[in-house]
Amino acid sequence: MKVRRLLVAAASALLLLTPATAWAQQVAYAASAVAELDSATRAAVDRELGRARSRGLPVQPLVAKVREGQVKRAAPERIRTAVSALAARLDSARAALGPTSNAGEIVAGADAIATGVGMSTLRSVRAAAGVRDLSAPLGALAQLVASGVPARRATAMILELLKRDTGPRDLLAFGNAVESDVGAGVPAEESAVFRLRAIESQGIGADRLTVTAPGVDPTALSGRPGANTGGTTVKRKP
Repeated sequence: MKVRRLLVAAASALLLLTPATAWAQQVAYAASAVAELDSATRAAVDRELGRARSRGLPVQPLVAKVREGQVKRAAPERIRTAVSALAARLDSARAALGPTSNAGEIVAGADAIATGVGMSTLRSVRAAAGVRDLSAPLGALAQLVASGVPARRATAMILELLKRDTGPRDLLAFGNAVESDVGAGVPAEESAVFRLRAIESQGIGADRLTVTAPGVDPTALSGRPGANTGGTTVKRKP
């Protein structure tokens, strides 16, 4: 997971560069990654990169997927399959989000699809967000579902936060906080519900709450203070 995050972060960083700079670095990065592949895999990856460019899809995530496979020492066939599957998800995400969707939105949509989110859900989020950028809402949605929140429930939560004009930082903090809670032993949906209620009723940022699992001493979780009440607790940090 840590390796994947680093690779995705590197790919995402390229999306923030100016077009000319991004293109130059994209070519260099892709050439470096693809050059290390065997001939059959290199040909397959080159085809996917060419198709993505011709369709106006971001290629950085595809190259990052190659790098991920290389770091994990995956078999060539698995790298080819993973790149092809990601290319298909990017295409589906753009189809659902519309031709004017930007690279960040397409990548976030593809990540959401990978967790099991359907194209109809992506269209619902697009409709709810209006002209706002969808990178953060879709990223948070993907994170919630990947953490174990049922897709329908997670979608309803994201739509509710969009209705409340929740900003990108708080949306991402919401997803990060739930993922952190799950890692500490809190049931995913339970964490998400408590954090959402706190945001709705008190305006507390999702990253300013401490949630502990039943029977877990909260002082053992990331050094955060608290008392074990024998059940899930939600407290506002000072």
